[in-house]
Amino acid sequence: MVGKGSYRQLNLFLMFFCAVLIATMDASAGDEGESGFEPDALLSQSNISHHRDDRVRFVPDNLFSVSFVDESHGWAAGYYGTILKTVDGGSNWTHFSLPNTDLIRRIQFLDRDHGWLVTHRGRIMSSEDGGVSWKTRHTEDRQINLRNIQFVTPDTGWAVGHEGAILYTSDGGETWANQNLNNFIGRDLPRLNGLAVLSESHAMLAGEFGVIAETVDAGKNWMVITPPEINATFTEIAQIGNSIFAVGLNGVVANVHLQKDGLDNVSKVEVPARVSFVDTGVEQHFFDIVANEDGGGLIVGLANIFAIENGKNFRGVEIDRPDRNYLYFMGATSISESKYVLVGARGLAITLDVTTAQMTGLIKW
Repeated sequence: MVGKGSYRQLNLFLMFFCAVLIATMDASAGDEGESGFEPDALLSQSNISHHRDDRVRFVPDNLFSVSFVDESHGWAAGYYGTILKTVDGGSNWTHFSLPNTDLIRRIQFLDRDHGWLVTHRGRIMSSEDGGVSWKTRHTEDRQINLRNIQFVTPDTGWAVGHEGAILYTSDGGETWANQNLNNFIGRDLPRLNGLAVLSESHAMLAGEFGVIAETVDAGKNWMVITPPEINATFTEIAQIGNSIFAVGLNGVVANVHLQKDGLDNVSKVEVPARVSFVDTGVEQHFFDIVANEDGGGLIVGLANIFAIENGKNFRGVEIDRPDRNYLYFMGATSISESKYVLVGARGLAITLDVTTAQMTGLIKW
């Protein structure tokens, strides 16, 4: 039997060890510098350093979104207000935290300094220092879950979310105007997940109840272009080459046909037949679709990755891993013609070369 004195000594030892651990991590945090990483100052093999005054995370956070502005500078974001930044293509990362613990649904950087994100508590936030600090620019009433944000210029952008939320800015996020789906006829407003901003006046969104909607007048009118009998939940929409594709749960992929003469002024019943479905042969969920600058793209989801070539040809990318059926790819971004960065559940982050199907791990928690 161990006496109380032994327990007291053990507790004192544990307290001393934790103090040393925290002090060591604080010393390693320091200034971000060019890489923000000092391997000798860390106690593990992780390639994540913590920015000063940051909340320390000892477990991998689910990552929902990733944004790279070039092959070196990128950000991954997700659960518990976690943001990871790299300035060397993913060899090293610096951990930053929001001032709150919101789940970050989507992050987009316009350049190395200026970025935007939305959270599940209805916040739109921006950074002007490369993600080191974040300022709340808008908060939705009742903290409606926001799912996506996209700027086409530094001034013009949209954000979308639950309960049919559509928010629009034309002054760089100083003010946000509420917009509405003009011809939606459902009982409950849809959760809007996907967003494709094609120009300062032309955008598309996608979401629950098979909704795909379009505006050609900067949101004065948002017209649902899918018939009400479509039973699908779309998670993202994007322009790939000259085509528009929406992806969703249960392996849904829809081709949205653009109209040369703009948006028809249609009634609630007479919806133009502008959406056709692509048979990918899978039934697992898709969560993201992204384009590269050469007319190609990538679809990612649960245990499946599809490359899109020439804006129309779909090719499955083989995942040569024993745990492939348990990999959740939640977000992706292009860094070159053939390479993408993918992030997902349990802190998953990889680079993928679609020409060779080679995957390389990026983040070591």
